Amino acid sequence: MNKEDILKFKIFEGIIHEELDAIFEISEEVNYNAGEIILEESSFGADSDFYIILQGNVKVELQASQIQSDDKVSKRLAVLKCSDVFGEMSLLGCRRRSAQVSAYSDLTARKVDQKKLFQLFVYNPRLGYLIMRNLAAILSDRIMEMNFMWRDDI
Repeated sequence: MNKEDILKFKIFEGIIHEELDAIFEISEEVNYNAGEIILEESSFGADSDFYIILQGNVKVELQASQIQSDDKVSKRLAVLKCSDVFGEMSLLGCRRRSAQVSAYSDLTARKVDQKKLFQLFVYNPRLGYLIMRNLAAILSDRIMEMNFMWRDDI
């Protein structure tokens, strides 16, 4: 996938080539096999990076308790595809991971280092504004989708 295509991703809306190059300098391309867990639900730790899917899919799941037993069952929240982001909540605060993310198919993603990204935002506040604005739009869309999903389940 070339950078022209990546500039069309929602997370990069409004940024220019040089800014994308700067993000690529502080990120790395990573690959995962289908079924491989990428982020563990409830995990803490130094991994506050977020990911941009370049190829493949991931599934986002929660471990839900069964009402009448101690068993846990996985509840799928979403399947994310090329151009989607995950792990993005780490940009908003260092908290436990709220869901498990695993590769649904073989996956290629861009892993963005949160600390380096924030340093980049200090030197380029415009880029920081655009990424955070785009992230807010992405999260807003996801909340709306969840609302419809829950409404339809009632």
